[in-house]
Amino acid sequence: MSPTHAEIKVKLRELAKSERFQKDVQTLSKEEQVENLYNLMTEVGEIAQVKADDIINDLGKVFAVMESPCLIFQYGLGTLLGTHYNLGMGTIMQLIGDNREQLQDYIDDLENFRYWGIFMATELDCGSNAMSMQTEAHFDVNTQEFIINTPSLGACKFMPYLSSKHQPKMAIVMARLWLSGQDCGIHPFIVHCRDRNGQLLPGVYASKAATIDMYRVCEVDHSITAFKNVRIPHKGFLGGALNRVTRDGKFVTKAKNKRDIFFQSFCRVESGKMVLIAALMPMFKLAISVAIEYSKKRRIMTKGGTESLTKVLSHKLDLAKAYISLTGSICLYEKMKRICLSEKLPQEKHQYCNETVKTMCVEVAREALQICLARTGAQGKLIRNRIVTAILANDKASTAEGDNLPVMLKIAKDLLFNDYQPLSCNDNDITLPITHKQRLLFLLHTQEKIAKRVLREKLMESGNPADAWIHSTQLARHLAWAHGMCEMADSLKHRSDIQDTFCMLHILKEGSWFIINSLVTKDELETLASVSEKNLSTIFDQQAVHVAKEYDIVDILALTPIGNKNTAKAWCDISDFNFTPIPSSKL
Repeated sequence: MSPTHAEIKVKLRELAKSERFQKDVQTLSKEEQVENLYNLMTEVGEIAQVKADDIINDLGKVFAVMESPCLIFQYGLGTLLGTHYNLGMGTIMQLIGDNREQLQDYIDDLENFRYWGIFMATELDCGSNAMSMQTEAHFDVNTQEFIINTPSLGACKFMPYLSSKHQPKMAIVMARLWLSGQDCGIHPFIVHCRDRNGQLLPGVYASKAATIDMYRVCEVDHSITAFKNVRIPHKGFLGGALNRVTRDGKFVTKAKNKRDIFFQSFCRVESGKMVLIAALMPMFKLAISVAIEYSKKRRIMTKGGTESLTKVLSHKLDLAKAYISLTGSICLYEKMKRICLSEKLPQEKHQYCNETVKTMCVEVAREALQICLARTGAQGKLIRNRIVTAILANDKASTAEGDNLPVMLKIAKDLLFNDYQPLSCNDNDITLPITHKQRLLFLLHTQEKIAKRVLREKLMESGNPADAWIHSTQLARHLAWAHGMCEMADSLKHRSDIQDTFCMLHILKEGSWFIINSLVTKDELETLASVSEKNLSTIFDQQAVHVAKEYDIVDILALTPIGNKNTAKAWCDISDFNFTPIPSSKL
């Protein structure tokens, strides 16, 4: 019987605390670290038992895996598992059409980890502009095979997980379909790249493991990949409900245009944004817990004796800001996940939820995680304390499944041209005191309205809309940011004091904008600064200091040196130099 979400969470939590997941891998070579990671990935998969149908019908099971603390200690698992489940198996299942029987052997191989699913879209020359990709697919009518080919160096696929020489890999390869000299758009093809022994198949080229020299604390097998006339069977074309290639080489489509074809082909990339952010949630929770635990344990000398850093106002205020920002990211994720799992959403709404979660959670967390790092001194820079892990994982998420900047620009464009209804506010709220909740929310909503109006006017001034958009991207990004802050504030409505202070901090940070637009006065900003400081201090003392309990990760925190009951002993145990100190009284 397939395990429930709750059972998956309990079992993976125990697995995260096992010796295998706590093993020190820093002394291993890159290749050894990668092999160890795939072994751990198999263990996670065997516990979770995520089936192909779950990807379509019960994505909550995938979220249960991605939110596991296993990913804190081996964060490379996040991208590997997300790619295998969502982009690999998910693309097949969503575009399988009437071909379930024909593709069942592929599905079985992925479900049972006989092959790992990977995804190839980005190319060296096109980056986020995937619609310009060059990788080609042609159809041989005589053999009933598609031929996948890399026509130029710039068309090499960038950073798929293919450099390991020991792992079997089945790829979803995005390629431009050419039939009888006609460009039929970009489509996904199932391509076996490494056999069950991990050997590259004929015509598949993959760089060595050391080629992609990305900064990291957990090794994965990124590569640069190319294809030279690689043949795959007819069933390897994934056309979904819109597209098919007939046996005599004709392209039949119900799509209105190539844009529709493109978005169907990349159907799992949108949900991939949410899946990707799910893996950051346990890291955010642990990072702020470690930073606050450090402040509790670290002592400073005062005239009256020693005090913990929790008594130092600047320290408290910084960590309270980080706590509020990370709480905002976590609450926005939970809100959007709940919407996506509980409602049958139209495609536009589904895209919106995923885009908003990815851009806002990552960007709001950036500064907060840097505060966690700064407030833990040299200890925060050590991998075992996991703050660095969170920073790197968060930064990498900003460019995965679509770089955050173009994603934000898309959000802005959708806000301008789609029938989006903003969160409501009352114009009379402008007369309320500056610290009143409704006034604070009014200011955030008004910022979005003004940003939208200014961008629209800028575009209307030009006779060339495309050129005007290129020169208005800063305004577009500001609109997306203002809108995202409204959404994040709304996600905090069940945490009233945190919601208020979140709004205050945003208004203070962009104070000049609010003054220029005559929405606040200098005196009101001074009032906000004073009140927010008091709020931050109270939130730290009453809530932030209990963050590990709030997120139920006390046992996970204890696995870090800072979170250990005796940090000094934890480091000496890791050092393994069998030192027993001589107490000064015995000298």
